[in-house]
Parts: sequence; C-alpha cells; structure tokens
Amino acid sequence: MAQVNAFNAALTRIGFNQVTVDAMVNEGFNTLEVLTEIEESDINVMIKNIRETRRLLGQNAQGDVTFPFLSIKHFKAMHNWALELRRMGRPLNVGLYAGAVITNAVARYAMESLRATTLEDEVVDKPKELLDLTKWETFWEQCRTYMRRT
Repeated sequence: MAQVNAFNAALTRIGFNQVTVDAMVNEGFNTLEVLTEIEESDINVMIKNIRETRRLLGQNAQGDVTFPFLSIKHFKAMHNWALELRRMGRPLNVGLYAGAVITNAVARYAMESLRATTLEDEVVDKPKELLDLTKWETFWEQCRTYMRRT
C-alpha cells in the first residue's frame, strides 16, 4: 500500500489532479513495477480508455479527469526512467522521482525519442521483386552505408 501511495504522490507531483490519478490507478497503473512491464504505447491506450469510459458515462462521470500534455510527457519519462533503473539493477523507488530527477528523466526521454525517430528513417526497404538489378544494387548500397554509420 505504501508503494501505491508513493506512486500516487509522484503522479500528483508531475501534474495530474487527484481524480485523474484515481482513474489511472483504477486502470492498474499503480506502481513503478507496473511501468516496467508495459510498453509506452500502453500509456496512450490507457489514456484513450479512460477518456472513452468517461465519454460513455456522460453526465454520470464524477470529477474532472484531465491529461495535460506536460504531465503525460513526465509520465512517459517516468516509464523510461523506471525501465532504466531496472536495466541497471537499481531498486525501483518512486519517491526519488522528484526535482532534478524529473528534469533529467525528461531530457533522457527526449533524447531516446529523437534517437528512435532518427533510426526510423534509416530502415532499409527490401525491394519486392527482382525485376531490375539496379534496385538490388541500391538496396545493398544502402545496407553498406548504414553499416558504416553504426
């Protein structure tokens, strides 16, 4: 229970209101351990699911659930930070996610996102059929260029 309370406090620190925190916890996002078991895309699905549920409830929906852009970015950075802690074999302590740790985590998350976007452009597409030998030559030249960069 202490971990859940600390996680709730961290979500509040990064800008989510208490009603939104409660909705996220109800979706199962309640500890750093959970964050290490999901993909970043699952965060987007969780947000969409909460919004859809609230839309269906209409006027019966209680409280004001909001997902501010910066809070979502900090939450995704928290996810990335938790994965980094796990990779390094360090203990998952959500209480440390404050102040400069948040700033550093957001910077690392931005760098990781930029790196992923950059590498996405370098994926070499294999030609579908060998109708023209020049396509294969272009493909292999792209492969050689990519291998020299890495």
